[in-house]
Amino acid sequence: MKNLRKIERKSLKEVYGAGPVPIVPCNCFCFINDVQQWSPCNRYCPGGVIPGVEPGNDPKCNYTLPS
Repeated sequence: MKNLRKIERKSLKEVYGAGPVPIVPCNCFCFINDVQQWSPCNRYCPGGVIPGVEPGNDPKCNYTLPS
């Protein structure tokens, strides 16, 4: 255990075992009390507001909000 090191995100596709480690497709945010905070992309922000998507995400960034 003493020779462990953190795996870089770009190396995650090379991890084998139960399957590849999925990469989060989007980085989203909500404004809560006028402060921008990270938020999961598949959940509404407080008040039912759709979360914003951070610039620089993959153009294929796709997520489904609950109905």
